[in-house]
Amino acid sequence: MQTQKNIFYNVLLALSQVLFPLITFPYLARVLGPENIGLYNFSESYARYFALVAALGISVYGVREIAKKQDQPKALSNTFAELFLINLIATSILSILYLFTIGYTNKLSSHANLFYWSFVFFFFQIFLLEWFFTGINQFKYIAVRFFIIRLIFVAAIFIFIKEANDYVKYMQLQVGLTFFLGVINFIFLFKFIDLKNIRIKELNLIQHLKPLFLLFLTIFSISVYLHFDTVLLGILADNESVGYYSAPLKLVKIIIAVLAAITAAMFPKMVQYFEQGDLVQFEKMLKQSFELVLSIGIPTALLVYTLAPEIIFILFGSSFESAVTPLQITAPLILIVSLSTIFGFQILSVYSKDSAILKSAIVGMLFSLIASFLLIPKFKQDGAAYIILCTELLVLSFFIFYSSKVIQLKNTKALIAREIVFAIPYLILPYLAALIVTAAVPKLILVLFCAFIWFFLVHFYFVKTSALKMLFTDLFISRIKK
Repeated sequence: MQTQKNIFYNVLLALSQVLFPLITFPYLARVLGPENIGLYNFSESYARYFALVAALGISVYGVREIAKKQDQPKALSNTFAELFLINLIATSILSILYLFTIGYTNKLSSHANLFYWSFVFFFFQIFLLEWFFTGINQFKYIAVRFFIIRLIFVAAIFIFIKEANDYVKYMQLQVGLTFFLGVINFIFLFKFIDLKNIRIKELNLIQHLKPLFLLFLTIFSISVYLHFDTVLLGILADNESVGYYSAPLKLVKIIIAVLAAITAAMFPKMVQYFEQGDLVQFEKMLKQSFELVLSIGIPTALLVYTLAPEIIFILFGSSFESAVTPLQITAPLILIVSLSTIFGFQILSVYSKDSAILKSAIVGMLFSLIASFLLIPKFKQDGAAYIILCTELLVLSFFIFYSSKVIQLKNTKALIAREIVFAIPYLILPYLAALIVTAAVPKLILVLFCAFIWFFLVHFYFVKTSALKMLFTDLFISRIKK
C-alpha cells in the first residue's frame, strides 16, 4: 500500500508540474515572445547544466544510498551529510567557472544581468534535496510542498511579468522559488536528520567518490545531449531558434516527468526488495512499471504528434508556428525516455551496472555532439529535434542490450503488441475530429475527451489484468473500504 501511495503522490506532483506550466506557458510565450523566451531558456538551461554536473550523479546515487539507510538513523544522518558536502564542494568549485564564463564569453556577458541571476539559481539547486526525500519515501511532502510554492509562483508571474523585457524578472522569480523551497526543505529535514548524531571525523566522503565518479561521467555524458543541446543551439544558431525548440521540448519533458513519477515512486521499494534478495517481487514491480509506461506513453506520444499544431497554437500562439515540427519530431521521446528510465534506472542502476550505463551515455554524447555541429547550423531547431530523438533512441537500444544480460522481462512481446493495437484509435481520432470541427480549442477538447473514454474502456474493461486497474483498485478502493 505504501508504494501505491507513493505513486499517487508522485503522479499528483507530476500532474501539477504539467498543470502550472499549461497556465503560465501561453501567457509567457505571448508576453516575452520567441526571442526573449529563447534567451531565458538559454540561461536556465545553462544554469541547470552546471547544476547537473555539480550534483555528480547524487540525484540517482543519493536515492539509492538513502533508501538503503532509511531504517538506520545514524547511518542515514552520516550518508546525508557526506553526500551534501560533496555536492556543496563541487558546486563551489563550478561556481568559479560559471562566473568566469559570464565575464569572458560575449554570448553571456552581453546579457550579464540575466546570467548572474541564473548563477544564483544554479547555486541554490544544492538545497532542493529531492534525492534525500525520495530515498526516505516522503512523496507526500514533496508533492504538497511543490504544489503550494508553485501556486504562489504562478500568481507572481501574472503580477510581475508584464512586458517583453521582463525575462530577467522571470529568472528572479525562479531564484525566489528555489530559495523558499530550500528553506522549507531544511526545516523539514531535521525531522529525519539529527545533527547531534553527525561527527565530522566519522564522515567518509571518499567511499562515495568511485561510484559517484562513474555516475558523474554518465550524468555528464547524458547532460550533453539532454541539457546542453539547448546551449549548443543558442551558440550555433540564435535565440529565436532556441525559443522554437525549447518551448515544445519543455512540454514533452513535462509529460515525461509524469511517467517518470511512477517509476521514481516505485524505485525505493524495488531497491529494498533487491537488497533483501526477493527477486520475485522485484521482477513483479518491474513488469508493472513496464506496462504502465507502455499503456500511457504510446497513446500520449501519438496524441501529441497528431495534435501538435493545435497544442502549439493554444499554448504559445501563432508566432510559434515554427515550433510545430520540433514538437512532432520529439513526441516519441515521451515513450523512449520513459523506457530508458526503466532499463537504465530500474534495472542497470539497481544491479550496479554503472559501467554499462556509462558506455551507453558516452555513445549518445558522441553522436549528439557530432550531429549537432553538422545539422544545427543549417536546420536549426528542426535539426536539434532530430538529433535528440535519434540520440535517445540509440541510448535506449544500448540500455536494452545491457539489461538483457542481467534480467529477462517475460511476455513483453504480447504486451507490446496489445498496447500497439489498442493505440490505433488515438492515431485516428484527430483526423475524425477534424471532419466535425476545425477550430483548435474545440478540436483538442473533443479529441482528448474521446481519447480518455477509450483509455478508460481499454484499461478498466477490455484488459482484465491491467496494471493501471490494479493500481487504482489498490489505492482507492481499499481506502474506501476502510
